[in-house]
Amino acid sequence: MSRRAWLCCLGGLLLLARPAAANQHLIALDEVLASFQGDPSLQFVELRLLAPAQTQLSNGGGVRGAADLVFDDAAGSPAGQRVFTFTHDLAQGAAGAYVLVASPALAALTGVTPDFVLPPGLLAQGAGRVCYRVNPPQDGFQPTGIIDCVAYGNFTGDTGRFGPPTPITPENRSLQRVATSGMTLADWTSELQPTPQNNAGEGAILHTLCGDGAISQGEECDGAALGGATCASLGFASGTLGCTQCHYDTTGCSFCGNGAINGSEQCDGQALGGHTCEALGFTGGSLACTDQCRLSTEGCDPTFFVPGGGPRGPECFAEWRVENAGGRPGADGKAPPRQLCHDGDAGCDADAIAGTCTFTIAVCFDRSDARLAVGARACRRDTIESWTLRAPSAGIAPLIVSVGALGASTTVGNTVTFSPPLEAKEHCTAGVGVTVPTRGKRPGKLLVKTITVASGGHPRDLDTLKLVCAP
Repeated sequence: MSRRAWLCCLGGLLLLARPAAANQHLIALDEVLASFQGDPSLQFVELRLLAPAQTQLSNGGGVRGAADLVFDDAAGSPAGQRVFTFTHDLAQGAAGAYVLVASPALAALTGVTPDFVLPPGLLAQGAGRVCYRVNPPQDGFQPTGIIDCVAYGNFTGDTGRFGPPTPITPENRSLQRVATSGMTLADWTSELQPTPQNNAGEGAILHTLCGDGAISQGEECDGAALGGATCASLGFASGTLGCTQCHYDTTGCSFCGNGAINGSEQCDGQALGGHTCEALGFTGGSLACTDQCRLSTEGCDPTFFVPGGGPRGPECFAEWRVENAGGRPGADGKAPPRQLCHDGDAGCDADAIAGTCTFTIAVCFDRSDARLAVGARACRRDTIESWTLRAPSAGIAPLIVSVGALGASTTVGNTVTFSPPLEAKEHCTAGVGVTVPTRGKRPGKLLVKTITVASGGHPRDLDTLKLVCAP
C-alpha cells in the first residue's frame, strides 16, 4: 500500500477511537522526521485527518478539551516526557487533510508554512516516542486520551496496545505510515525523501544525498562505503556489516563469540546460562555450546528422564528413565513420551537380535526435576501409596517386580501397594529390558501406561511411554 493510499483502510485506528461529541479524535500520526542530512533542527510531525471535520484541536477558549502531542525520551520516563498543546483549530477539515507541526528551520528550508511551530528539544532522535492525545479523554475506550503513537529505535518504555517499537529511527529519513492496523511494526516504514505537507495542501520533498556512494553529513554509510566501520568496531564479535538507507545494517553481525549471552543466544563459549545436563533431564554428562551459540546436549549421558504427561501438580510422582542416545532431549529439555529406536542401534537397542529392539527403562518416584519445578503449579513430591501397570496387561513383569523391590509392598496383578507408603524422596528401580518387535518392514509399537497414587488415594499421576522399534 502506498503512503498516500492508506486512508482507504481505516479499520484499525477508527476502532481505537469511536465517535464522540468533539471533533478531534479521528486523527492519526502520518510522518515523523527528527533530523535531515545531519541537521537536527530540521524536524516535523505530520498528522492526517481520518474523517471529515476533525478540526477542533484547541480548547476553544476553555469551553472544550484540547489535543496535544506527547513526546517521550528513549526510556519513556515521566521525567523525560514533553507535551506540545495545539493552540488553534484547523481551517481545512476534509478527510485526508494534513496537520504540519514543524520546526522553523524546516519551514525556512522548504518554504512550507507549518500549521504549528515545533519547538526544539521535544522530538527525540535516536530513540523515543510521539503520541497524539485528546485531553480530557472523550471516549470511554481510551481512558488515557491517547489516540495514536509511534515508538522507534531502542525505545524501552511501555508501548501499550501499539506493540513493539520500529527499529527504524527518523534520522536522515522520515518514518511514514503505510497502514492502520494499530501495530507500529506493521504500520510504519522509512522514507529517504520526506514529504511534509500543511493543512492548506502546501508541500515539499526533501531530496536526499543517500545513494551517491559517498558518505555525506548525517549518513553513517552509503552503499559499499562504510567509513571503515565493521561489526567488530560496532561492538559485535563477528559478522559482516551492511548499509541500508545510509544507516548501518547490523543484521549480519553477531555477538556470538564474545563469551557473554546476548539477545536470543542460548549460550556463548563457557557461559551456559546456568544450564546443565542434569537440569535438562539427563543423568549427567557435559553440556556444551556450539559456534552458533546454541546449547548442545551431545555430551550429556544417553540416559534421561521422561515425564509421562500427567497433570502438572503430581507429574513428578513418577517419571520414566530411558536410555536412548538418538532420542535425547534438546536444549529445551523436552523429552517426548514417544521414544524411537532403530533395530541394531547400540545407543538404544540392548539386544543383538534382528527384528527386535530392547529398550532399557526404569521407573523413578518423587524425583526432583528442574524442568517441572517452575510456575504456580509446580510439581510436588508426596508419599507414594501404589503403582499400577495399566498397559500392556502382560509381557513386562520384570518392571512390576523392580517397582515392588523399592520398599515393603504387596503385588496383586499389575498393582504394587507400598506399606508403609514410600517416603517422599527419590526412588528409582533398576533398568529393565523391554523388548519391542518390528512388524516386518514397518515399525513395531508398545504403549506402556501407568498410574501412581499418593497416600490417601489422591492425587494421581497418569503416565504414558510409547516405545517404537523401526527396522
